[in-house]
Parts: sequence; structure tokens; C-alpha cells
Amino acid sequence: MRSLVKAGVGLVVVLAGLGAAGQALARRRTFGDETADEFAITTYVGGVERACRATALRHGSVSVVCGGVDLDLRDATLAPDGASLDLSATWGGVNVVVPATWKVLVEQRAALGGVDARVTPPEELPDEAPTLRIEATARLGGVAIKATGPTDASAEQSHQLQGWAST
Repeated sequence: MRSLVKAGVGLVVVLAGLGAAGQALARRRTFGDETADEFAITTYVGGVERACRATALRHGSVSVVCGGVDLDLRDATLAPDGASLDLSATWGGVNVVVPATWKVLVEQRAALGGVDARVTPPEELPDEAPTLRIEATARLGGVAIKATGPTDASAEQSHQLQGWAST
């Protein structure tokens, strides 16, 4: 019994150390604020909520390991030539909300995970609609992309990844 308790305590100490190291690494890889035209969000064993208000968004990157990120792009404006967004979820989830007026082109790869893009079909939008190119990768996790209007408050509740890894 005593060795079982020691093993349990040792496991907790190791996991706490890995979590702390992961958070330190995530802070080093994260840059840009809510108004930045280029940003990167990285999280290991944790969660982040971010609303982007960029005036000429060009590129964004989200990387999640054992955690979750909720990214709201409804208040952002894309650069005139469009923008790109790289999303990666490993043992976690990424939720992205975009305006319904954007043309969203999604390239997806999934291994024991999924990518769900509920966006306005490009043929329903004008040719001059702002274009967001998304490259989404899910490994034992999920990526959800939802197009909605600025006042659709139900978007976050109706289209979130649910489960132990979602925050």
C-alpha cells in the first residue's frame, strides 16, 4: 500500500512538472494581442479564449495540445488580399467563429479526430468577399469552424467541441 501511495505522489509531481513546463513553452510561442494583424496562440494543458479585433488580419496560428482554444474573429477585418489561419489540435479542441460574410476555404487533415466547418458556401458569396484560408489539422482532437452574424450569441453554445479536452 505504501509503494502505491509513493507511486501516486510521484505521478502527480511528474504531471505537475510537465504542465508547468508546457505552460512556460506555450508562453514563449504565443505572440500578438487582440488587435495584432498576425498572431500565434499556443496552449499545452490549458485553455485560452481570444477575440480578435485586427484591422488588417493577415495570418494567425493556433496550436493546442491537451487543451482548448476559443477564437472569435467576428470583430476582425481581413487584409485586402485575404488571410490565412493554421489550426492544430492534438488531444484537444479549437473553436473558431467567423463572420458569415467571409469566404472561408478549409483544407483539413484528421487522424483519429475531426474537422467540422459550418461556413457559408463560397458560391453564395460575392466574388469580392473577404477570403480566409484555413489549414486545419486534428489528431485525437477536433477543430470546429462556425460562420455566424455579429449578433448571433447562440453560435458559441450551439457549435462547441464537447468532452474532456474541450475548455
